[in-house]
Amino acid sequence: MKLSKNNDEIFIKKNRKIKDDFSKYINFDKNIWYQFKSYENLCPHPFKFFYTTNIKNLKFDLICSSIFKPKKEDIEARVKKIIQEGFSLTNAIHKGKVYLMWINKNPSNIDLNTPISIIDNEKNKTYCVSKISNFRIPKSGELTLKEILEVKDTEHIYHKLEGKKSLTFISKINENKRDKFIFVLSAFEEDFKNNINSPIMKILPLSIVALLISILFGVFIFKRWIKNIEVLSNTAKKVKNGNLDTRSNVKGSDEFGVLGVTFDLMLDNLQDNIKNLDRKIDERTLELRQILRSKEILLRELNHRVKNNLFMIINFIKLQKSKTEDENIIQSLNTIENRIYSISLIHTKLFESKNFDFIDMKKYLTELITDISFTFDFSIKISLSIEQLNMDIENAMYCGLIVNELLTNSFKYAFVKNKENAKINITLKKLREKYYLMYKDNGVGLKGDVNINKCNSLGIKLINSISKNQLNGKIKIKSKNGLKFSILF
Repeated sequence: MKLSKNNDEIFIKKNRKIKDDFSKYINFDKNIWYQFKSYENLCPHPFKFFYTTNIKNLKFDLICSSIFKPKKEDIEARVKKIIQEGFSLTNAIHKGKVYLMWINKNPSNIDLNTPISIIDNEKNKTYCVSKISNFRIPKSGELTLKEILEVKDTEHIYHKLEGKKSLTFISKINENKRDKFIFVLSAFEEDFKNNINSPIMKILPLSIVALLISILFGVFIFKRWIKNIEVLSNTAKKVKNGNLDTRSNVKGSDEFGVLGVTFDLMLDNLQDNIKNLDRKIDERTLELRQILRSKEILLRELNHRVKNNLFMIINFIKLQKSKTEDENIIQSLNTIENRIYSISLIHTKLFESKNFDFIDMKKYLTELITDISFTFDFSIKISLSIEQLNMDIENAMYCGLIVNELLTNSFKYAFVKNKENAKINITLKKLREKYYLMYKDNGVGLKGDVNINKCNSLGIKLINSISKNQLNGKIKIKSKNGLKFSILF
């Protein structure tokens, strides 16, 4: 296991049986068990696991093996006891050895005629003696790797052990493409001859048969454990893919049985929690829908009242215009009326819309321009190039005010000398993350300095202030063959 903070190692402890480099797991996802097959040597460690997570501001890594330490009186211990008792039956009749071992069928860089007892078996890559045996290094004299690999079922081989004639019985227990699992009994030939008539020799064949049965029974138990591991692993994969109805159905009194039952109970609780969570989400969703509907009703009522109040102000202005004959006052009142109308139109569109967040700019500006044009006593050809855009309420209102000021200015001052050929072009489009508003007429343009920051016109000052302060935009003005405003915001 390893503890680290900001990639700096705080504590690390490695098991002598699991030598692994933590650095190769650095990009693995957190809170997920990863399983790897281990083929580093022939000894039976079929799987290892890796897990990483965060504990507060610390990173915790764990590497472990799938081999569980048996309890004091479990079935593996009983199998080992039976087999070792079988080994002990032969100790009285010879000075050789009895053991179980795995043999690599495809050893690299090793001469097959080399005696197995002198082969450099670093990290158990060529052979592995089972822990059920009482020693770790085979004592088989001149017995070669080739002779062992050529055994098909059960054979005896004559060779020399410690300079004496010896006899070795080899019996194959299990075999796959990678390795062979064998039972080996080596003894001096003279020991067999001297004890050929002893009572022990009479029961020796039966003892060997019993020993082999014990070994096969042990292999069966190990295979059952491995099968349970595969079932639990496959169940975990199905759960990871979203199938929460699957269950392992692994039962028993050993570690894997307890793990299987616990895992299935955990899935039952998980499903129940998900159902409860879905129910609470449905209840909360219904509650939020009711709140949203109440807010929509409130917003509609608010927009309706604002719209009515603004139109009431517009009607007051119209009433005031009807009571005066001063043309300058009438024009000023028209300007104020159009400004208020551009704002009230926003609330009219909101009241008609299902969406209270955004305004359809094409519909809004088209209607605004048409209504402003009706307030003047002559018509101008107006070309619109407005994209289908949804703009938030605040920016839409500012755009409406700018268009109102520019359009009113054109009607009042731009075409005093030439009303017949009057033209206005208005463009609104989106450029990546910004909006582009362009207004152009072919009127007389501005007199004198075209510096917008020094212009004395109230309308131009209002446009400059809205563009920079409210829209956070950049404004450009040209006064050649008419007037052109460009605003990027």
